[in-house]
Amino acid sequence: MRATVAGAQSHAPSVEPVMSRLDYEQNALHHSCLLVLLRGVGPSRARILQRAFEKVRRVNNIKVTDSSGVVRTIYFRFIHEHPVEHNDWGDFQTHRRLLGLITIGKFENQTELNELCRHHESLKVRYGGTLYESRAIFFGPDAASSESLAIQNKAGITTVDNAQADGNTDLVVLKETQHPLAATRLQDEFTTPSNFKSQAFFYREQDNCIDLETRVSDFLNALFWVLESRRLERSRERAEKVSLLLAPFEKRDFVGLDMESRNNRKRCVGRVMKNLADLSLQAGLLDDALSLYHNANETLRSVGDSLWVGASEEGLCAASAVILYPQMREIETLHRNASLQETGTSPLRNTPEKWRASDATKKINTPANCADAITSNSSSCSSVSSLLTNNSSASGTPTTSSSSSTSTISATPFGHQRNGELPGNILKPEEITNYYRKAIINYSKYRHAATIETEAALKATRICIEQNRPLDVAMFLQNILYINLSLSEAERVKRFEIMTELYQQIGYQRKAAFFQRLAALKHVQQGSQAPDWTQSYRLMLGSFTGYLLSLDPLEVLENAAGWPALQIDLAQNLITAARRLGQSALATRHMTFLLQTQWDNMTATEQSEMAVQLQNLSAQCEGSPVPLVLDNGTVIPPANLTDLPYCMEMVVKDLPAHLRPQRIKIAKADSGPFLFTPIHFNSVDRRDKKKDKNKIAFLWVQNDLSEVCVRLRNPLPFELAVTDMRLLSNGVVFESLPQTVILQPHVPTNVALHGTPIETGQLDLQGYSTHTLGVKSNCRLKHMRGRHLPPNYLVDVIPALPRISVKTSLPQTATFSNMNKSDIVVTSASLTLYNGESSSCTITIQNESNTLPLEHLEVNINSNVEQELQKKMFRIDEQALQAQLPVAPQGTLEFVVDIYAEADFVCPMPPGSLNTSADYGPSSMPHYASISTSGHASLPVGISSPQHRRQDLQHVTARSTIAAAQHSLAALNLQPGGADGSSSLRPQQLTQHIEAQLRLKYSGGEALVAGYCRQCAVSLNLELIPSAQITSWDVLPAEIPSQFYLVLDISNLTAQEMSLNYTENKNILIEAKESCRVPIPVDRCSLEQVCAARAAEVAENLERELCFRTQLLSFSDALSKLCSTHIAERVKINWLLTGTDIQGVASLRGIVLSHGMVDLTTVSPLEWSISFQDTLVQPHSEIVATVGQRAQLSINLTNQSLQPLKNLVLTVKFYQDYLNGMENYNLETRVAISGPNRITIPVLEKQAQTQHNCSVIFFTPGRFKTSIECVTKPQTQQKNSIPGSGSGATNPTSQLETMSTSSFDEQQAHTWKFIPPIEVTVVEQ
Repeated sequence: MRATVAGAQSHAPSVEPVMSRLDYEQNALHHSCLLVLLRGVGPSRARILQRAFEKVRRVNNIKVTDSSGVVRTIYFRFIHEHPVEHNDWGDFQTHRRLLGLITIGKFENQTELNELCRHHESLKVRYGGTLYESRAIFFGPDAASSESLAIQNKAGITTVDNAQADGNTDLVVLKETQHPLAATRLQDEFTTPSNFKSQAFFYREQDNCIDLETRVSDFLNALFWVLESRRLERSRERAEKVSLLLAPFEKRDFVGLDMESRNNRKRCVGRVMKNLADLSLQAGLLDDALSLYHNANETLRSVGDSLWVGASEEGLCAASAVILYPQMREIETLHRNASLQETGTSPLRNTPEKWRASDATKKINTPANCADAITSNSSSCSSVSSLLTNNSSASGTPTTSSSSSTSTISATPFGHQRNGELPGNILKPEEITNYYRKAIINYSKYRHAATIETEAALKATRICIEQNRPLDVAMFLQNILYINLSLSEAERVKRFEIMTELYQQIGYQRKAAFFQRLAALKHVQQGSQAPDWTQSYRLMLGSFTGYLLSLDPLEVLENAAGWPALQIDLAQNLITAARRLGQSALATRHMTFLLQTQWDNMTATEQSEMAVQLQNLSAQCEGSPVPLVLDNGTVIPPANLTDLPYCMEMVVKDLPAHLRPQRIKIAKADSGPFLFTPIHFNSVDRRDKKKDKNKIAFLWVQNDLSEVCVRLRNPLPFELAVTDMRLLSNGVVFESLPQTVILQPHVPTNVALHGTPIETGQLDLQGYSTHTLGVKSNCRLKHMRGRHLPPNYLVDVIPALPRISVKTSLPQTATFSNMNKSDIVVTSASLTLYNGESSSCTITIQNESNTLPLEHLEVNINSNVEQELQKKMFRIDEQALQAQLPVAPQGTLEFVVDIYAEADFVCPMPPGSLNTSADYGPSSMPHYASISTSGHASLPVGISSPQHRRQDLQHVTARSTIAAAQHSLAALNLQPGGADGSSSLRPQQLTQHIEAQLRLKYSGGEALVAGYCRQCAVSLNLELIPSAQITSWDVLPAEIPSQFYLVLDISNLTAQEMSLNYTENKNILIEAKESCRVPIPVDRCSLEQVCAARAAEVAENLERELCFRTQLLSFSDALSKLCSTHIAERVKINWLLTGTDIQGVASLRGIVLSHGMVDLTTVSPLEWSISFQDTLVQPHSEIVATVGQRAQLSINLTNQSLQPLKNLVLTVKFYQDYLNGMENYNLETRVAISGPNRITIPVLEKQAQTQHNCSVIFFTPGRFKTSIECVTKPQTQQKNSIPGSGSGATNPTSQLETMSTSSFDEQQAHTWKFIPPIEVTVVEQ
């Protein structure tokens, strides 16, 4: 039965003989050690004496050769404190008896030396009952300071520190160099008091103490021989005269008992035998100790001495462990704290992976016992029979024999030991555990042996740890809890700490954490007079591992293991401890840790409460994302509130469109004939780009403000203020701007974060920092769980680019451009012009950069019109612009954009009129401006829609002309007239809107070298108002063959009177919304131009044929385009709105000509030479003939073209013009022609001439006109052989060759007239 053990005093006899303090550091191997007290005395100068303590502790074993020549290894255990009452248990277990004393002190004068000696002597008196030997090690002053100290001593000045010998562990290593002035011996300068009987070693303060280890070794050697002598004395005692050895609490139990009874005698012999086994174990005689333990165990068991049976069983376990697990000494030495304090280090501190079995353990479990064994021969003595013999019988019981000489206590070994083998009576590893269990059971029968029982359980635990038997470890540790000990709160805490450490060694982290937290709560339990919050905090912090927590919140979130309720409770206790310690920073850090790691494990109410609590804690000390270092060196990693607020999305924004960097395009020259290769030389670069999945496609610019948009949500039920929100970056230097936002509960909010990259290179955007609830947090994307966010964003930063501002001289518009790249528009300009009017816009560019010049500037114009038309509407002097570069910082540049309101002034022709040949009858001759009622080709009777017109014109020859006139079709729609052409043309006054962008690419500085620029644009909105419109047109012969008359019907579509200048010296006024007809003389198109157009048409057809194109061009297309261009270049109609300065030019671009118009526009290939009455006819000359007389008419034709003319038909007709639009060709009764008036000329070669003569007789007087014309008729066979005309097509190449050599009259019908018509006046005779 266990009972409560009374408390023991350390300096006086105890009321009840129990040990006052548990030795939690004991292990089984300490049974073989001699106990030495190593104590610092005198003033507290432990740091200076650290080197001495290290040297002494280093000598923890010695080699001794006994009288039989056997070398023994004797081990010593140095302790810093030893209660006196523990010596009373020296008979029960000899390793508890203090045998040696070493004191170390530092003095500066004789007084201090005397004090050190007094302390040493007081310790000798205190432990005098068991002390064998003692030594004192004194460190005095250096030789340099000894003279001054002597002077002070003579003056009566002494400095004695009132310090206690507290064994301070905070020591430093002494210097290795010896003071050069230490020439005289220190003991010659200072003397010890007369009552100081111990041996002292004197060293100077800076002495290396070279011989100190040797002296300590000699001291330990002396201790051994004293112990050996005591062992020998014990072994020579007679069995019948041995006294009864008692445990301290047994003295009252044996009072009045018969000690001569058989059982008591056996009890005495068994206890003495057990005591001798302890001495043998300490003396290095392991074999003898094993035999004696076995014998003592059997003897004591036979008499029911349970306490001493347990001691003998524990001794057996210790002796066996010394042999089987010698490495436990080495581990203890390696892990021993080099200080006076013994901090409870255990042989194995880390994890079960370090468990290992020694070679001896392996040998005891295997049949082949062929390893090195620790052997020890029994020593020789002068007694009649030796104490231990290897040849005695293995009876296993102590023998008490009567002889005439002497009877001694002997040990009969349980087995024989050969060289290289383990002792036969050694316990196997599994037996050690069983024996320890038996010993603990025996101890548990005595309430005064509770301390012994607890220490035995701890020793068994450490053996089981060495044997890798965690279940047995847990069993022994659990038994400790049931031992009824009267412990102080500090001792209870110590017990829990030791259990924590042992549980940790076997990997029972959860158990270890439980006891560690229990110890922490014991430190600050209610009713404690001096709660130790520091120790409580330390222990709770150390229990994190057992609860599957880590100080690093990132690791906790990654593992997501453990028991959330326990973890939350532990964190709250830790916060309370930190607050009680006054460590507001730690309390804030732990609360932040709690919110970060356990946010998902808390209810909404708990989240809100914890957030409020954090806000209150941070009011005392603000939280920051930096590690906190405790006094013991423990680092508390930073904790960040990554979910407060909750980040839903993070988007890196590109720069504004007009500030985005672009690559300067450089025209690449072909490096060879191979324009395509399947080899991808940049495939490696593409693979690298695929790896950078977080790489942003766009670029940022150095020193330019950049933006990142973050979408946040407040999970708390109250408003959350987030201040000093900044971007977190790595790589290049980045200046982040703070942002403050107040988030409403559960409402997503977009927050724009800005910053400026200061350097060029790659910028790594890792997240953002916040300051909320009083805590600064670094919220990195890679730590945000449950969101599809990349770990970071990589943005390339290019060198700085200049920035410009653009202004125009025109007013701005209300809306910007609707064209592509409208986002790069920075300003706008609007302008209203009449069609044909010119204006200009001045663009002013200012370089807003403070350091960068504007070195590169490109100006391009993009609009919603065709490129050719755009070139006519906008013009910029590039040379003048480039001459102003570079522009210095804060400098300006100006250039002018010339704008011309290009429009189609020509009203589209009706398709029906294009197929109508011009017919100039005699009635049309008198007045050129009048139009005959027979309907000329220039007078359209109806206008179709543009679409129909485009389709109809595909069947005629004017393809290119129609294509050029598409804008006029879209801009002007005329109401169709009647079928008879009687209705007038009324064009709609449509306003045309043109959008254009003046795009500016600019760069400078290092960015220009790197090939980067920026692009911005100016939006130009042009409103083109109709001015003049050509509604109809015709081509009439002029008075001279080299010219023709272009007759135009021009309408004034403006609301003002218009002055029209159509020739150099002719003007006409047109009222608003009215029209007029004007004839304009124009030079005809020369034959050289016609031939060049034909050659170009033939070459293009040949190219089309070689490229396998089916549709070939017709010569009429090229000739019609040539004539249209000829008219547009030579006819410019200037208009002016009267009363204003608004003026412009109306062009005839896109005019469409019929075949008859084309013949009149070009110079005739025939040269006419006509004679009447053998007189050459001159233009407008007067010819007189007589009635009834024959008149000779001679016509001479010359081919002036470069090709022969074929199938010509020459016709001569006489008619009368009544000058009222009526022409009479029925003159059979008035005129007679002698000879043919119509002849056919098959071929007229180039430069060839032909002549036709005829006679004419007038029957009546009057005025007659002669119409002489030559008409070509194309052959049907030639028409069918045109490429692509049908199944009759032959080889296209030969046909093209034929076309190039044939005359154009074979392809189309032409009419050439002699103009003006010959006018003959017939008179009477």
